[in-house]
Amino acid sequence: MEAVNKNIKILLSIIKKTDVYREYKKQEEIIGRDPELRVRVDQFRADNFRLQNEAGKDNLFHVAEQLCRESAELRRYPEVNAYLDAELALCKMMQTICKELIAGIDVHVPANL
Repeated sequence: MEAVNKNIKILLSIIKKTDVYREYKKQEEIIGRDPELRVRVDQFRADNFRLQNEAGKDNLFHVAEQLCRESAELRRYPEVNAYLDAELALCKMMQTICKELIAGIDVHVPANL
């Protein structure tokens, strides 16, 4: 396990040196300069996460519609656009890393998951 932990630290160091991560941190700092906007963006992100992970709710359409309106409102700010785009790029990079790790390990996963 020691070798795994060591290599995780190396991977984290490499990730932090990528243009994707550095751009995300830059945009995070920019959006943080406006505390009220940061709160709105964080609330939007939290609501979006809940919407994607709580499927089956009765008011799902209403929540999605409301989230769409909030997205359109927030996306009018160039700094919000840049931040959310940078966050998406970082998330995609992390998903790719996770998929590669999972694909490289022989673990049986039931087909119905």
